[in-house]
Amino acid sequence: MSGSDFTCNIYFIESKDAFAVVVQAVAWMAAMQQVKPRIVSVGVNPMNSAGFPKTVSIEESFQTLEVLSKRYPPQPKTVHVARLQPGRVLAEDIEAVEDIPTERKSIVDGFAIIVNKPGTKRRIVGSSTAVTPYDAQLQQGECVRITNGGVVPDGADTVVPFEDVLLYGEMDSIEVITKLDKGENIRERGSEANVGDILLRDGYRLDSISIGLIHKLGISQVEIYKKPRVSLISIGNESSHQRMNGNFNRSQLLALFKIQGFKPIDAGECADKLVEIEKKLNTAAEFSCVIVATGGHGHVQKLAEKLNLIVAFNKISSNPGNFALAHGSINNKPVFLCILPQKPAAAWIGANLFVSPFLRAMEGRTVTKGMHWKSKLTESIPKSSETCFIRVQSEFINGKLISTPVSSDIFSRANSIVKIPANIAYSAKDTVNVLLVESP
Repeated sequence: MSGSDFTCNIYFIESKDAFAVVVQAVAWMAAMQQVKPRIVSVGVNPMNSAGFPKTVSIEESFQTLEVLSKRYPPQPKTVHVARLQPGRVLAEDIEAVEDIPTERKSIVDGFAIIVNKPGTKRRIVGSSTAVTPYDAQLQQGECVRITNGGVVPDGADTVVPFEDVLLYGEMDSIEVITKLDKGENIRERGSEANVGDILLRDGYRLDSISIGLIHKLGISQVEIYKKPRVSLISIGNESSHQRMNGNFNRSQLLALFKIQGFKPIDAGECADKLVEIEKKLNTAAEFSCVIVATGGHGHVQKLAEKLNLIVAFNKISSNPGNFALAHGSINNKPVFLCILPQKPAAAWIGANLFVSPFLRAMEGRTVTKGMHWKSKLTESIPKSSETCFIRVQSEFINGKLISTPVSSDIFSRANSIVKIPANIAYSAKDTVNVLLVESP
């Protein structure tokens, strides 16, 4: 059956009144972000009927990951607003401390008037800006020169733009030459937000506009979530090939997690021996809650059981699928352990499928598969008897997103992962869904 009958998933792994524009933009972006639930204690059943860790389906593995993430709630801290950086996640709601705008404001440069029929002449009696408003009551037959963002004087009910008036005499009077409705070009007090309205919610990922809004509100300190740390260990024997793969894995995953905005720690390499691996795990647990081990799949699982970690699953029914998750504590330190294959391509896929979403949850965001984009394949992908994850390069060409499969020997071009269902083939130009994965 052709892939055109199906959709596959690609996991794509890098004014007028300024204050009103900020509030509107933040409101729009807040609607695009999901707010995570705060659940601390949940259960995971990792065992099959025989009492041993089991191979699970892809769907079950993602469900397990989401459940486990709620055992490790994000940790808040207080920072001064001057230290806020884009990408940090709010750990509290930000409320409006006053109406926005606080006064009636003009949205154009022009004249504040009392509206009536066109052709009426008005005498210019003053000016009004955001800093120095006109402080008298406007009367019939009068107008006030007003700037964009200026305070609309009492009595005025409309602002007429410069281009819609004629100036008379020594520019001391005007004539309105267009028909205006009452209230035109005025933003009323509180039209953007009222006192107590929530402008940014707990779980919002900060950007330049939202940081500017926080400064504008006059807030001095805010609660944000700590960035999670993740330790990387490579495990292998003394062969040059395994050592090369181990070093490559650590380097690529350290770079990946740094790009995604986390705090990666290089915990080094060790031989595939129980004693050495145990030392590495004990040391890593002192520095981070999340530990990623590449290679040494069997020994790491044995140690996990020895250290009384619960192995949630030791394999998923896909290719690659040699991924394992364990959780618990080491030396009274909470630990989430992800065991990835030694093969670099498979390790990269597993890190993006399981580690990155978990770290996002620890940072106060939801465990999410990301934002999907429509894309077209440039090459065909043959069917397989099992579900496969394939690395691809996705890029915009002439405004359209295009995805090209990448061989296992090419690393520099891969930036996405395609999920190919079992027994399904895809042809060139088939439309697929893509998901950014190397972005924060």
